[in-house]
Amino acid sequence: MYSFKIFHYIWKREIISLFFLLFSSYFYSQTFIRDSDKKSFNEVTIVRSNKNIVINRNTFKDYKPSIDDKILYNQKLLDFAIEDDSLFFFDKVKEIEEINVVGDNLGNKKEKIIKSGETQKVYADIFPNNYIATFIKTNTNKRTFVKSITFFPDKRFSVKNLSGKIQIQIMPNLGGFPYEESTILTFEKDMSESYQNRWEIEFPRIIKYPENGFFVVFYYQSDNKKMTTTLKLNNESDMFLYYPKNKEWKSIKNNGYLYKLKVLQ
Repeated sequence: MYSFKIFHYIWKREIISLFFLLFSSYFYSQTFIRDSDKKSFNEVTIVRSNKNIVINRNTFKDYKPSIDDKILYNQKLLDFAIEDDSLFFFDKVKEIEEINVVGDNLGNKKEKIIKSGETQKVYADIFPNNYIATFIKTNTNKRTFVKSITFFPDKRFSVKNLSGKIQIQIMPNLGGFPYEESTILTFEKDMSESYQNRWEIEFPRIIKYPENGFFVVFYYQSDNKKMTTTLKLNNESDMFLYYPKNKEWKSIKNNGYLYKLKVLQ
């Protein structure tokens, strides 16, 4: 009987400890963090279509972010990103001139433009009806969030007033290839938007930069294979094509598209 009481006491103690562990893990994981000093807040105000939405730790789990949402803080509208169960909002943001990603010290500035090296006078189409991937990699050890990516069409070879949507996917890097089973983002843009000197694609939500880099994957479905957009190429990363019959990605020994990232650090 005495040993049973001890066992019963230990069992109750373990159950209570587990309950408090789960409760505290859930409650304290719902955090709102000011990025400049990592201070935590109990609630934040989201502005959507000129309406204010206050979210706290209890309502955070039901919040569905929209591309136009901003954090209202000190009478300013700020960008933010969600990582796991935490929301980071960027209160000190500063744009700087374009820099080359190779060997650059990113310093202490907050919003940065990171550009791949350009292959002079080399271009490639967005091949219709194919999944095409470009590898994106930056040299940074700091926590980094990606806001948008810009590509550089050549209007001499591109077609004006293209119709239809282009599907864009952000995929993690697994062993040097896109890993479609853990796709980070999937969204669409009007193909007509690509007919400009700089084609900035703003992500539907700001994402944390994966440690091993990521791939931007294009898929443009069209009945006319000659009607497409031509983009400049970089000199740092490969271009990959997906082969449905083999269900695998392969490098086509061609450089990827020239890109410029807008990141928050």
